[in-house]
Amino acid sequence: MNLSSINDNQNQSILLIDSSFDFNNLKKIINKKNIRVITFDYKSHTILENQSISHELSEDYLTDKQYQQAQEYVYKFSYWYTNEKFSNFLEHDQINIGRLYIDEMINFFVRFLKKFKEIEAIFKANPNKNFYADNELFQITKFFTNYVKNEFPSKLNSYSFTHDEIRLDLKISKFQKSFFINKTLYLKIKSLIDNITTTIVKPRQYSDSNIGILFAEFNTERFKDLFLESKKFNTQIFFYGRRRPAFWNMSTFKTMIDSKCKIITDKNLEDQNFEKNKSASIKIAYDKLSKLWDKNQDLEEFFTFDSHPIFKLIKPTLISLIEKNIPHIFHEIELVKTMFQSYKFDYSVIINESGFSEQIIAALSKNFGIKCIHLQEGFHPDSKGVIQNLTSQGVFLHDAEMLNVWGEVDKDLAIKFGNIPPEKINIIGAPRYDSLFNSKKSPGKYIVIASSADPQPEEVEGLRIKKITKYLQNILETSKIISELDEEIIIKLHPSPTQLLDIVNLAPKLNSKISVITKGEISSLLPSAKLLISIGLSSVIIEALILKIPVILIPGIDYNWGLSSIENEKGCIISNLEKIKHDTTQILKNKNFFYENKSFQNYLTKLIHFEGASSKIFYQSLFDKS
Repeated sequence: MNLSSINDNQNQSILLIDSSFDFNNLKKIINKKNIRVITFDYKSHTILENQSISHELSEDYLTDKQYQQAQEYVYKFSYWYTNEKFSNFLEHDQINIGRLYIDEMINFFVRFLKKFKEIEAIFKANPNKNFYADNELFQITKFFTNYVKNEFPSKLNSYSFTHDEIRLDLKISKFQKSFFINKTLYLKIKSLIDNITTTIVKPRQYSDSNIGILFAEFNTERFKDLFLESKKFNTQIFFYGRRRPAFWNMSTFKTMIDSKCKIITDKNLEDQNFEKNKSASIKIAYDKLSKLWDKNQDLEEFFTFDSHPIFKLIKPTLISLIEKNIPHIFHEIELVKTMFQSYKFDYSVIINESGFSEQIIAALSKNFGIKCIHLQEGFHPDSKGVIQNLTSQGVFLHDAEMLNVWGEVDKDLAIKFGNIPPEKINIIGAPRYDSLFNSKKSPGKYIVIASSADPQPEEVEGLRIKKITKYLQNILETSKIISELDEEIIIKLHPSPTQLLDIVNLAPKLNSKISVITKGEISSLLPSAKLLISIGLSSVIIEALILKIPVILIPGIDYNWGLSSIENEKGCIISNLEKIKHDTTQILKNKNFFYENKSFQNYLTKLIHFEGASSKIFYQSLFDKS
């Protein structure tokens, strides 16, 4: 197909691009006359800006209401596996294999539906134009018009899933570094570590008089106190981590040794029946899926987006996520089955119900008479508008039997919006913060400005270019204003594969006293901070309050969630760019500012019970129920 065959009679063409576009071919295309460029994501927008290439934003073609409607479809389509016409084909051993990839499905549909709706609007506004696009943009544009060409097919992957990259934190003495590697390489490294672990630490059976507790996918650095506290009780704890290693530095290795935690790896579990059982399950699953894909009419009817049947467009993704992963899925299921048959566990403990391994463990625990406890890991926004987001992230109960929460705030959240019966909720405090409650704060040296997280990929609002731009501008403008107070400033970015590194280069140019840190945990910076300024809600706010450090919250990206209790109950100072300099000055000149504002401590007390003793309460609660 040559250029002359694509609607020669029209004078103007439109190039649609996103971050998967091969920018080496950009000038070859835009040098053609009358080419308009429309970009669909923040990364491609910044590349075009840096090259001074005029372009439009795809989001300018839609309204806020249309984006909100798209988000509703995201959840509808992501929960497709619950539909009675499909669920029987996906359920095995009380595990719905469609749900195992809920994180990936939401991430995919957010990006896909946003693009689909924007392209529809762009085409309606430009019905007689020629289009150029590649990858996913090309496939969607073809849905609306034949006048689209993929002139320079990109070699880049058009889509990467949520967990395709894994964050690694490396700390040797004072050297710290966070970096991301692809999942395949990570799993090879993890397998090597597991081989070494199996050689050093071989789990053995233990006295039946001890309570057996399995901790799955726990960060053993973050929950160090919880592991060490087990020695004071008649328990035997185990660690099982398919994503996380049990230890990765001297600190976590010492935690494993001192807690006498037994580490279970796949090397301990693959016996002579393993492959036979797995192969039988795989055959059944493939047979069921074959019958599911035959229900084409039902699938097209379900996957209808604003009257557009989109199943043909998304079917390759469903196959990629589920059918191609069938061997992996049943390998992991068989591992957990073998583990539950080989070891005596009274309890299994997980920190969410959206993770792949966590879902398998929670579901199979029931089959083996093991009580599964869902332990709250982090701080949650708790307004009514955020409930669908929290549910999709596995914050509430699904297959686990008991939800252990920090305090009154999250208990109320689970009952009122999560529809969890009160008798299934247990307040135990926050074990991850026991040492923090018992630590001493150092004299303040600097101000920490924290980006709460990168824009959330499970929310359409988190992909809007103008909102991301405003978010970055808030961080930079806040840094600029605070630097006028002649204070040392540390900007701590939230590590993620999509980290917004513009700040690394831009912030120090504002003032030489501004440092930007992208690696490691922020907890190491807080003890010496005078003040924390958080752009958006994050657990770091709670860590600062525990250390009696004043917190200023500048709202981050607006996801249409409404205000959380920490804002309504004045658990910190709520500010904005107009007020930030005044608020900061008031805090810096009053060393007793935190203690004079009783609402800070009142909120913290309501949020987290049993301050500094939560690990003890956790184990006591198990013995009270046993």
